This record gives sequence, structure tokens and C-alpha cells, in this order.
Amino acid sequence: MKNEIKNTINNVWLAGLGVASLAQKETYKVYDSLIKEGKTLETKSKKTVKEVSNKAEKRFDSIRKMADKQFNKVENLFETKIESVLKRLDIPTVKDITGLSKKVDSLVKEIKNIDTKKVA
Repeated sequence: MKNEIKNTINNVWLAGLGVASLAQKETYKVYDSLIKEGKTLETKSKKTVKEVSNKAEKRFDSIRKMADKQFNKVENLFETKIESVLKRLDIPTVKDITGLSKKVDSLVKEIKNIDTKKVA
């Protein structure tokens, strides 16, 4: 009976060591498996983030283009209204003044040419 108890205690001890050894081996397997899963998830996540970013960027560009078009329409409308008001008030526009400046420059050149011909 003493031997049986000794054997039983020894077997319990060995079983405990076996459990510890098995737990250690399984822990490494689980750890490696978790790393592998983490890498897979990281790759999928980066891909998803990139796809979402690209979609958002395209959407933003689309919205920006629409906003630019609307701004240009408003700007053209504003310019048209201002020109109309200036005409009604008989105030010359930049376009009118530029045209007059060109005509004045042309006349000045002609006068200089006439003066040069008189002197000669």
C-alpha cells in the first residue's frame, strides 16, 4: 500500500508536469496562431482603409468640382449684374477704359507720326 500511494503520488506529479508541458506547447501554438491572425487582420484593415480613403477622396473631388462650378456661376452672375448696374449709371467698365486707352495710344502714335512728317 505504501508503494501504491508512492506510485499514485508520483503519477500525480508526472501528470502535473505533463499538464505544464502540454500547456506550454499549446501556449506557443496559440501565440503563433494569434500572431498569424493579427497579420491577416492588419493586411485586411490596411486594404479597407485604403479603399475607404480612395472613395472619400474621389467623393471630395467630386464635391469640390461641383462647388467650383457653382462658385463660377455665382461669380459670373455677380459680374453680369455689376456690369448692368454700371451701364445704367453710365459708369465705364474696365473693359471700356482699356478700349479707350488703346485708342488714345493709337492716336498719340498717329500724332507723333504727323509731327515727325511736318518736321521733315
